[in-house]
This record gives sequence, C-alpha cells and structure tokens, in this order.
Amino acid sequence: MANADNAYGFIPVNMDGSPYNGATMRCVFAAGDATATFIGDAVKIAGTSINGSPTIAQCAAGDPVLGVVTSFEASPATSLEDQYRKASTERYCQVAMAHGGYFMIQDDSDAAALPITEAGDNADFIVGTGSTVTGLSAMEIDESTATTTSTLDLQLWGPVFRDDNEAGSANADWIVSFNDPQTKPFRTGV
Repeated sequence: MANADNAYGFIPVNMDGSPYNGATMRCVFAAGDATATFIGDAVKIAGTSINGSPTIAQCAAGDPVLGVVTSFEASPATSLEDQYRKASTERYCQVAMAHGGYFMIQDDSDAAALPITEAGDNADFIVGTGSTVTGLSAMEIDESTATTTSTLDLQLWGPVFRDDNEAGSANADWIVSFNDPQTKPFRTGV
C-alpha cells in the first residue's frame, strides 16, 4: 500500500523518553512578521517579547529551533475559524519544545524514498506553504539531504511503526529530533 502524500509538519510524540503529555510554552508572533505560519511549523526565538511571551518566527532549514507550533489561541484580530497565523498579524500560540523532544514528520520523497537504512543519519527539513483550510504545516524531511553530516537540522530515528506507514516507500512518516535546539544548555543566544 502506498503512503499518502499529505504533509502535516512536525507532531510531538515523545519528550525525554516519556510519551508526550501536551506540555507547551506560550509564544507570540509579532505583527511585523510577514510570514504566515501553521500548526506543525518549526519556530525560533525572534529576539524580543510581547506581554511576557517570547516572540517567535518560522524556521528555515539551518536555523536553530525553539520548538513546534501545536495550536493557535483565538484572537479578536483574526477570524475565529482561522486555524493558522496570517502574515503580519500578532497571534499567540502554544509551542512544544525541541530540546528533548521527538517528533513525527513525513518524508518529502521528491527524488526517491528515504530508505530505512538512513535511521541514525541526519537530514534537513524543507518549508512548504501550509494549508489555510486545515491550518497544517507543509514542512517535511528533505530526503535528498540525508547523510551523516552533524550540522543538518534533524536526526532520523526511524520510520513510524504503523500498519498504514510503508517504511522505505515514498512519503513515509519518520520519528526525528532536532540537532540544534535553542534551549539546550550553554548555547549561544540569538
């Protein structure tokens, strides 16, 4: 059975060896940030705060990662139906921390499927345009970057063990962790 090509970004599944229990940190996107952001997007600290919450911005490949957006708070400045953050809109969200976290994400499989022998290697992620209907991210593993290089964004732990996930085939779901979380000890600040 072929895997569905259905990007959804990062989903937290484990924290420091225990099942993920929903723990998050309240963060905010500043109105000056012109990038629309979605549930499942990796984010980084933007270097300021609003009302005691750190401002964040969507990550690009190569950026250190604070965490992953898990939800957006309702805001009178936006439509209550909006499940994502519109560009240039101040919006609060909840972020699952990258440090100590393991996440599920889909392989982009543009050139070839990510083979199961890549488990333990590293790879970058790619940023796509998320869905304004579902609010879900389009971030995926960049299969073409998988190698042993330690400076890549993600460590690949292995394909998700699930009946509807065909490991080693296009668009498989994988468990990953971030190689450069912004909250790791003794890290240089932004």
